[in-house]
Amino acid sequence: MRTITRRSMLRLAGASGLVGASLAGRSALVPPTYAASPTPSRLNAAGTTIVGMSAPAEIWNQRLREVGRGVAARRIFADLGDGPTSQIKLVEAAHAAGMLPVISYKVGGDVAGAVAGRYNAVAQQAAARLASYDLPTAVTFWHEPYGDMSGAQYAAASRRILPIFKRGELRVGPLLNGWLLDNQRATFASYCPDELFRLWDWVGIDTYESGTMAAPGPRKPAQRIPALAAYVQSRGYDLPLGVGEYNGYSAKSIADAGEALLSTPNVWFGCLWNATSDKGVTLTGDRLAAFKRTLADPRSADPL
Repeated sequence: MRTITRRSMLRLAGASGLVGASLAGRSALVPPTYAASPTPSRLNAAGTTIVGMSAPAEIWNQRLREVGRGVAARRIFADLGDGPTSQIKLVEAAHAAGMLPVISYKVGGDVAGAVAGRYNAVAQQAAARLASYDLPTAVTFWHEPYGDMSGAQYAAASRRILPIFKRGELRVGPLLNGWLLDNQRATFASYCPDELFRLWDWVGIDTYESGTMAAPGPRKPAQRIPALAAYVQSRGYDLPLGVGEYNGYSAKSIADAGEALLSTPNVWFGCLWNATSDKGVTLTGDRLAAFKRTLADPRSADPL
């Protein structure tokens, strides 16, 4: 007798158009706009916000062992300048583990090339490969673009790249510089004109604590998650939200960010950066324990 796994059951249910409790896990991996239901609920129903992690590939397994169970998404950094299969093994590993891949594509440093369509062909190949898995996947172009290009350049390049990935189970959106929401909203707005809002399936940011480990600043990662929700609504849109990376200098900052992910309406996914780099600090001690509590919270979706 053939064994039907939870993943295959959910996939069959989605393919046949069935609606009901059996779709709860699949709906967590798919933004509510695309959940297999005629009236999809908000993502913050119990057990539907995806909490994941980001870490360099060479230490991913170590960090996963330290964190333990419950990681349901994986942030992956890829580059179309390296070809259509850039980081594809990491994507496949995430799918195999029942995690939502959150893929950030860049194009080397060639913004002008992206605007000119130089990477359209490789993007077509990458999108076809990703779509062939027929599993929910979040795709973004050039995370945290502020400082690398103007808002106009970002919009022009996004118009070239992102429509190519709008197929099958792939969902596209931005990961903007979350700190701009603190006091530079006009600059933030320059990276999200209405033409991009109409293109995106979800809207996201990266968010870190201001200051340093020795002297934390007043701006906390948790504050920007409801701020993003309010901003998106102020623009007249109702899209799922994502956090590509967050981190904090204390257990409270980690816990508060986790609570914001779980309690802010319509958050699709949020990944904690778990390595020491720039403003990120590897989780240990009470900070690690705080993240584990977020993963164990009943509002956090389990991996499929």
